[in-house]
Amino acid sequence: MNTSTRLGTTVLTAAVLIGALAGCATGAAVSAPTASRDTATTTSVAPTPTPSPSAATVADVPPTPTPTPTPTPVTSAPSLAQHVFDACSTEAAENGVTLTFTPDPSGSTSSDGSYQLIYPFTFDDGHTDPYAIYNCTLTDDTITSSYVKGGLGDAH
Repeated sequence: MNTSTRLGTTVLTAAVLIGALAGCATGAAVSAPTASRDTATTTSVAPTPTPSPSAATVADVPPTPTPTPTPTPVTSAPSLAQHVFDACSTEAAENGVTLTFTPDPSGSTSSDGSYQLIYPFTFDDGHTDPYAIYNCTLTDDTITSSYVKGGLGDAH
């Protein structure tokens, strides 16, 4: 081996050792070629592992709530409530009653597709009857429904 090859190998070995020592001090991976008489290879130094967060640290982070989607009605409730009130009031005066507006009228769809409601009311002459009910039938449960019939009934 001649002097220039030996000097190059010494310089290269010193650079690899300095790089390896610097990598150990910082925790960074260092790769450097090493010289050999026949082949050149690469040497790697693994970094120091970083500790994982403790269970207490992960548990301290509150979960992010997922918003619940709200269904959007085809028509607004106040408009439907007003429509039902107006439609069911069609024959109320003829039956001697005044319907009481309710913002959330409810009923059920019958087998023929019509919508049946029992609507709150007061007697026009002021008397009371705890068993009296006012039935109202509409063509369906939409804002485009039509009045079919209405009248007093007895709940017992």
